[in-house]
Amino acid sequence: MSMLIDCHVHVGPRRRWLPAGLELAATLADDATRHVVEGDGPTGEGLLAYLENEGVDVAVAIPSGQEPVQEYALDEGEGTGRLLPFVQYDPRSVPEPGRRFADAIARGARGLKVHPCSHQLPANDRSLYPLFAIAEERGLPVTIHVGSSVFPGAKMRYCDPLLVDEVAADFPELRILCAHAGRGFWTRQVFELTRMRPNVWMELSGMPATRIVQEFPELERVKDRVLFGSDWPSSPPISRLAAQFRQMPFSEELIENALWRNAVRLFDLPIPSVSAMVADTHHPILRS
Repeated sequence: MSMLIDCHVHVGPRRRWLPAGLELAATLADDATRHVVEGDGPTGEGLLAYLENEGVDVAVAIPSGQEPVQEYALDEGEGTGRLLPFVQYDPRSVPEPGRRFADAIARGARGLKVHPCSHQLPANDRSLYPLFAIAEERGLPVTIHVGSSVFPGAKMRYCDPLLVDEVAADFPELRILCAHAGRGFWTRQVFELTRMRPNVWMELSGMPATRIVQEFPELERVKDRVLFGSDWPSSPPISRLAAQFRQMPFSEELIENALWRNAVRLFDLPIPSVSAMVADTHHPILRS
């Protein structure tokens, strides 16, 4: 059995998106993606149909804008069985951010996203700590953007992995996903952080498979905490990225771990039985 779990898919209606994000998606995407994005955006049935066609069993649904409160992924994920919605806050601009996050969890949020360079909010900012404490207590992961950004106004010094290291030390049970694995400046630092901190995971979205091989020659050492991600729709087709990753000179164990096994463990996802595979080949948590 094999699955495909994409740990970094952007969702939401077009009005929520940064214009630069839509422009980047239009530049990098294929025709099928453009069709989804050029409507109301990667949202609703069009989004689900695209993921189905790409062979994605489960996707982490990441917000796409810069507003202080971004909870609209909850609407995308509700009742689908295929989307795991993340929420995002700038706690400096939100009354009672901890209460909002707790309410979002009650509505189905499966994690928290932090985007330091766009909000100019370092990962170790103490305004985030109450949210981290809630995520740690509830056993939910936190995805932190750690890598370059081409969007206007982004200030990359806020994405330094050493800031994430401080959070990992202060919240040892909090599972932290380093989105984009430090692409651009910090790939070595993110790898070493993942190797040394058992609560840190590398999420590979936005990095071509060939770059992954070049940047992480010792990736086998952290094969239990590596996650596949596309950064869709600002990416080639998800199925193509997964196929390219399968061709890389890694062990079969690492490849399967990254493409789905580690995410199943991280999100405590059910794995249907063999009988379910035969009975329902379109199950949203399974494709054989």
